[in-house]
Amino acid sequence: MAIRFEDLSPIRQARVRRRELPHYLRFDVSRSLLIAVVMLCLMSLIALGQTGVVATKGYAIVELEARRTELLRTRSQLQLEYAAAQDLKRIYARAAEIGLRPTHSNQVRYLVLPADTGVPLIDSASEQPQAERLTSVDTALDAEQGDN
Repeated sequence: MAIRFEDLSPIRQARVRRRELPHYLRFDVSRSLLIAVVMLCLMSLIALGQTGVVATKGYAIVELEARRTELLRTRSQLQLEYAAAQDLKRIYARAAEIGLRPTHSNQVRYLVLPADTGVPLIDSASEQPQAERLTSVDTALDAEQGDN
């Protein structure tokens, strides 16, 4: 029995693989058709994705236009209510309803300040609350009117 030794050196093995490689890279009709179908599917998916995005944006635009119309109606209604609230007859009737009445000349007080005294009108260093300062001004005016 003879033992057969094939001398397959790395160079010969590479030569054999190189000869078989074009067979794997060769495009026959079935592979070309498969590539065409895959490309067509990818293009269809891209087109469907874009159509979905456009449709979603269309629905959002319609919704925003409806909201804009609603806000314009609300604005018009508020402008009408504002105009009605500015009616002087209505203001006078509401004031009489809650017990307010017109002022008379003896109910009005004026504060007369001397012309440039060099004293600031508002004392920012004072820690006295605003309400107490007003009360002290009223008290001073009452005392001044009592002297006269």
